[in-house]
Amino acid sequence: MSFRSKNEDRLSSLPEEVLSHILSLMPTKFDVRSCILSKRWRQSWMMVTNLDFNESHPTCGLDWFMKFVDRVLELCKTSQVKLFKLHFTRYVVPKSSVSKWIDKVVRLNVCELDINVRRVGLPQSLFTCKTLTKLSLVVSSNHSNFFNLPPLLILPCLKTLYISVHCKHFVLKLIHDCSVLENLSLTMASLDNEDYISNIPTLKRLELTARNCITQSCFECP
Repeated sequence: MSFRSKNEDRLSSLPEEVLSHILSLMPTKFDVRSCILSKRWRQSWMMVTNLDFNESHPTCGLDWFMKFVDRVLELCKTSQVKLFKLHFTRYVVPKSSVSKWIDKVVRLNVCELDINVRRVGLPQSLFTCKTLTKLSLVVSSNHSNFFNLPPLLILPCLKTLYISVHCKHFVLKLIHDCSVLENLSLTMASLDNEDYISNIPTLKRLELTARNCITQSCFECP
């Protein structure tokens, strides 16, 4: 019978897919730090399927944050990003940078997008993403009125949509072209008694929130 050494690194002996899954459960900044653990770990973080970028780092200024995201996406080797999370409201990230990052993960077959920024740039590639199943978009400024929508939106797998923006035209257009939408949550400045869900036969759950009167309605669709 053989006995394992007390100093044996059992974590590093795990299969690559298991190690990647473990790292994907942590914020990306911690994934990258794991590269100092051993030679094998220097590239393990590059295979993570969840990318979580936020401003919680104590020394995180805008320049540092943007360079960090750029570098991680440049080195990312996964064939599919299951979740791309970008939460940064402390500073105004340039719209061109946000658009570039989203375009990159769309090309990596992203499944879920969770974006919470003060201003947002949305690449044209997002609106024809065939792998996107869930989109959460929160924009804190009224500059969301300048979304540039293509004439045709094709999101064949989008089932869950959470939107909190000021641009009503963007919301109506996006909802209209989501053919398999099941869960919809809208936060708008005002609902104005308008019909936001005209003819969505696949819808199962609807949540509407008006900022101006702090009211919320939630419906379970048959």
